[in-house]
Amino acid sequence: MKFLIVFIALFLQNNLPLPQRNTRSRSFARWMNLWLNGARFNRLPRHLKYIWMVIMPTVLVAVGFYYIEQMAWGLIAVVLEVALLLYVLSHISFERHFKSYLQDLERGDTQGAYHCAERFLAIPEIELANDAATLNLQVIRVLLHRWFEYFFLMVFWYMVADVAGVLLAWFSVQYARSSECDAKGWRYLHWLEWIPARLLGLTFGLAGNFVRALPVWQSFLWKTQASSADVLYQVACSSLTHNGEEKHWHRADENAEMAAKELQEWHSLHLRSMSIWMVVIAVAAIGGWLL
Repeated sequence: MKFLIVFIALFLQNNLPLPQRNTRSRSFARWMNLWLNGARFNRLPRHLKYIWMVIMPTVLVAVGFYYIEQMAWGLIAVVLEVALLLYVLSHISFERHFKSYLQDLERGDTQGAYHCAERFLAIPEIELANDAATLNLQVIRVLLHRWFEYFFLMVFWYMVADVAGVLLAWFSVQYARSSECDAKGWRYLHWLEWIPARLLGLTFGLAGNFVRALPVWQSFLWKTQASSADVLYQVACSSLTHNGEEKHWHRADENAEMAAKELQEWHSLHLRSMSIWMVVIAVAAIGGWLL
């Protein structure tokens, strides 16, 4: 059933005219602002804030889903789960802007590429540089990590812990990305991402040059402090190497056509990785490991 729900959500995401969303959830932002304005709440220990902001709504909504599953043979719960996943996955709908960025590069319009990346593709905490080489590199890193956090991480925890898993992952991402969050709020998300980031890194190797990617993946396997963005970028770069040569990204202002081609290679790596995991989920569902 989980495979069917994920499949339906992905199908609807690709075929419905959904609104373009940024990486922030306005609903969660309102929930945070409701409590952060109180001086008494701000004096609470960091762990209690996380429990109140993230764990409590996760438990409440998950309990609500549990009771809804008892109604109408569970059909209402299935519809709501599809809607939940569709809402969460709609935050990675950067396909149209990514194509615009590629078209600007292919035309040699680096100014247009700057504008598109700054306005539509960049996560706010990353500051875009003024040279085209650094711009292209940061766009790759940002979208690589954004695809992981707003797609793979959500699907992984949905498969592991059902609705409670995807809610915990979603609220944790929003909590860590919130400007109102304390400086150490990202650590909760870091541990939620630790296993999924390494699984996706291994999938990058399977979808690309596994011989080159495996040693890089092994070097990050037990580095608990390594960020998921670094793990994914380094493994993805090694999996895209050809003939054993180290991967070097072309400058967009020197060779716009090659820079656009390399971005297409990176995007194809995403699609192949997603296909691998859809097959894994389908096999697990058929085998009875996932209900």
